[in-house]
Amino acid sequence: MELNFNNIIQLKRVRIEKSELSEKETSLAKPYLSDKRLIAAIYDLFVEILNERACPPNIESVTQRKKFIFIILYLFSPSTLAGGKTVCGVREEISRVLGIRSKSTISDNCTDVVFLYQNYMDFSADIEYIYTEIINRLRIKGLINENAGV
Repeated sequence: MELNFNNIIQLKRVRIEKSELSEKETSLAKPYLSDKRLIAAIYDLFVEILNERACPPNIESVTQRKKFIFIILYLFSPSTLAGGKTVCGVREEISRVLGIRSKSTISDNCTDVVFLYQNYMDFSADIEYIYTEIINRLRIKGLINENAGV
């Protein structure tokens, strides 16, 4: 067996890169909001924003529910949108606010919201508009600080 110190140098580089990637992942997965009690207030704003439209959509439709779920996951559990686990208590609170008995319904919707966001321009544009309105209204009401949701 030949001595190859380059393997040690490569191993050290790999460990440094893994550490840097792990730090980056932690930073990106950090929720913007943590007070799950805000989910009900966000839903009220969500409904308010949709009702302000000239032709309000059916708020209880699956499509609107998915938009709301996407926004909540982005704010409270961004890692979920990248295939990670949902922050403890978020699914339960979404279920409570939406009046859905089964938390698995929320999980089932989670799998598909990223696909819809990435592939349907109307869906993503609507989410971005609603999200921006919600963040602005939460700030105006003093429910979140200036850095939240950025």
